[in-house]
Amino acid sequence: MALPQQFLDELLARTDLVDLVNRYVPLKKKGGSFWGCCPFHHEKTPSFHVEQDKQFFKCFGCGEGGNAVHFMMKIENLPYIDAVRKLADMAGMEMPQEENDGKSRMLRQRLLALNKDAARYYYDTLTGEGGGEARAYLQKRNISVQTAVRFGLGYADESWDGLIRAMRAKGYTDQELETARLAARGKKGNLYCFFRDRIMFPIIDIRGDVVAFGGRILHGDGDGRKYVNSPDTPVYSKSRTLYALNLAKKTKATKFILCEGNVDVIALHQAGFDSAVASCGTAFTADQARLLSKYTGEVVICYDADAAGQKATEKAIDILKNNGLAVRVLRLPPRRDAMGKIIYNDDGTPAKVDPDDFIRLSGADAFRTLLDKPQTDGQYRMGEIRQKYSDLTDDRQRIAYLKETVDYVATIPSAVEREIYARTAAEQAGVSAESVLHEASRARSNRAKRQEKQLQQDALQPVRLHQPRDYTLRATDPASAAAEEQLISAVLGDEELLAYAADRISPEAFSSAFLGRVFSKALERQNEGLAVNSATALSGLEPNEAAWLSQILSSPVKSRTDHSELMTYIDTINNQYKKRTASPDDLSILQDALRRKQAKEV
Repeated sequence: MALPQQFLDELLARTDLVDLVNRYVPLKKKGGSFWGCCPFHHEKTPSFHVEQDKQFFKCFGCGEGGNAVHFMMKIENLPYIDAVRKLADMAGMEMPQEENDGKSRMLRQRLLALNKDAARYYYDTLTGEGGGEARAYLQKRNISVQTAVRFGLGYADESWDGLIRAMRAKGYTDQELETARLAARGKKGNLYCFFRDRIMFPIIDIRGDVVAFGGRILHGDGDGRKYVNSPDTPVYSKSRTLYALNLAKKTKATKFILCEGNVDVIALHQAGFDSAVASCGTAFTADQARLLSKYTGEVVICYDADAAGQKATEKAIDILKNNGLAVRVLRLPPRRDAMGKIIYNDDGTPAKVDPDDFIRLSGADAFRTLLDKPQTDGQYRMGEIRQKYSDLTDDRQRIAYLKETVDYVATIPSAVEREIYARTAAEQAGVSAESVLHEASRARSNRAKRQEKQLQQDALQPVRLHQPRDYTLRATDPASAAAEEQLISAVLGDEELLAYAADRISPEAFSSAFLGRVFSKALERQNEGLAVNSATALSGLEPNEAAWLSQILSSPVKSRTDHSELMTYIDTINNQYKKRTASPDDLSILQDALRRKQAKEV
């Protein structure tokens, strides 16, 4: 059943959106709003703002918007009811009873039990008669029996229905197997195992529940993919989960090690580095950074040393720093042969070395030596820039190197760090440090001006110039829609203006069905004596609807107290409505009247 409106109103009234958002991303007050880097997409320039008085948020970068419930749904990847429940817990409120609550909890319990039994099945297969080749593979990778047990490793054999038959025997339904993404349907509708002929890595959340799996191909055939990971399910979100965090959270180490792959993490844990974690088959995300920040204040990135790893490292640095974490980078040295010479790939690039390779080839002590002296993020990025330019005696390369260095130095918040890196670059390029600092200062100033101008343009852009991305929200009459948006923005939160508009216009006159519903809901709430404001207007809306209404509420309104200005919007909406609904004869009369009016004004 639907939650009582009075309960939702009180929940929104008790929840300060600025305080809520500040738990996840730092906000700074600027004018009448609070600004920060958006937690929902990667950005360096803050475009996410929160209106404390109106209790809604809006990102001008990715378009997300809404009230506290929408924020909680998005930030924690929760369904509506769970987001409300979490906010209610924070506010000390008791949730009303719901019919569907028991069903969703039962489904979650069933899926978690199914995953646990599937992990046991995979482990039994690994240790049984049919797991000989899988055990040999783990032994080849130097993964001990004790480590395999600790991580719950297993093996999915080559059969198409082995797991399915075993789980059916335990009472699980085919629908549950599909929902857990342990099985899928073929083109003819037959059910088959999602994982086949793969070393299995159970993904366990911080509560100790098996929520998903990763699988590494054993024989190299199949669909050609080396690794396959569980898609998202009702109990698993890969962008919000970190592999081995359930173990790493118990570490006594002061810093966590962020790797790319499951095997890297296992190799590091086995070597004694028990703070290693990895993203689960996806690029590192802001949600994973926030999860890490609950357990540590410093992260050492240890990705592969190839081009893809370097690119992923740069992105991870920004995400981690945006979430308040200190960042270091551990660069693994290139692979060398028995004579100590660097081994190169066919394309001339150094052969890739990952943490697993390094531990096997060089040992734990060598890794510990590197871990004790990792690079700062600035040192890493300066090193990456330097590697692009092999000959700084060549003027073209030297100029390009200095330009790229200046562009990076200009982004560094710390004046001390800017000076250190500017002097380093100047020394390498053979120019004065003052010239590099001057150019960096100028670039920083110009960058700040561009950002400020862009933010002002985004915040003040008339909403009527933008149609919502969702076609179901688009208005049929642009001229009327512009006035409708201004009217909605003016009346929400102003009971006098809402009452004034209620006597002069009806929801049916709106060309936007969505805005008509918003206006109608506001009128109903006012008639029932309930609060009418931005937060309550956003309550109950779908995410796409909340994002669009937040965009409208973010637009400037010429006056919130002048009835004449409001009447201009009302007249426009009513006149456009008459034009849309008028008969041909009526339309000609309206056109004649308009011409006569224009002639008098001239």
